[in-house]
Amino acid sequence: MLTRREALYGLGTSLGSVAFSALLAADEKRPAGPLGPRKPHAPAKARACIFLMMEGGPSHIDTFDPKPKLADLHLKEFTRADKTQSAMASGKRYYVASPFKFRKAVTCGADMAANWVHLAGVADDLCFYRGCQVDSVNHPTAMYQMNTGSRFGGDPAVGSWVTYGLGTENQNLPGFVVLPEASYPQGGAANWGNGFLPADFQGTPLRAKGAPVLDLSPAYGESRDHQRANLDLLAELNGAHAADRPGRDDLAARMQSYELAFRSPERRHRHTERQ
Repeated sequence: MLTRREALYGLGTSLGSVAFSALLAADEKRPAGPLGPRKPHAPAKARACIFLMMEGGPSHIDTFDPKPKLADLHLKEFTRADKTQSAMASGKRYYVASPFKFRKAVTCGADMAANWVHLAGVADDLCFYRGCQVDSVNHPTAMYQMNTGSRFGGDPAVGSWVTYGLGTENQNLPGFVVLPEASYPQGGAANWGNGFLPADFQGTPLRAKGAPVLDLSPAYGESRDHQRANLDLLAELNGAHAADRPGRDDLAARMQSYELAFRSPERRHRHTERQ
């Protein structure tokens, strides 16, 4: 008896293979909506990942990437003139060495600034990637290239791609959120935009102080049933508005965000009651 893989391979790339592959997928569990969880191509070894985009953070030459030659060139003046660079990247410059000493950490021998006292003890468990660089010294364009791969902006952010590929296990929270410590990165929303992907995969910025998202809780004295009725009417009006504008997936994503915002306080309230 042929396995599914063998049967599909035997069909080649004919039109029948397309229909047959669709039939084979019919009995598989489909994601619940655009943000439903999806199975990766290969079993994941990592269970969680935290991405810290630290604009204004410590320089690579002050942390894990020593440049010994700078010690000989420290404070020496040079002039950079490049027609392809902006005025910010051209003109009089000075070589500046790192003020920190470096050492080889633990058994892996990774270079690490000596001011990293405790991190050096777990250096064997870290991966130091030194191949990430951008083409511009201007902050917004460099941020765009770091987060989206394009210094002109408009392409999907890394969080959008992850959400597009894997979905999210919690349908009561956004799949991709932006967590500013004090302010948002230079360049603004293009750093977490969905680009040419559907609007469902854009990032949701959360405020650093106060309520993370404004207007989540009902107005004082308003019941959940009253708010539900308001949202039902709003959904009806928005649905009619979207029907007259086919292809505008940003409208559908906005309506889904309203429903998500309604569910979030409800789940928080139930959690409080259980406690």
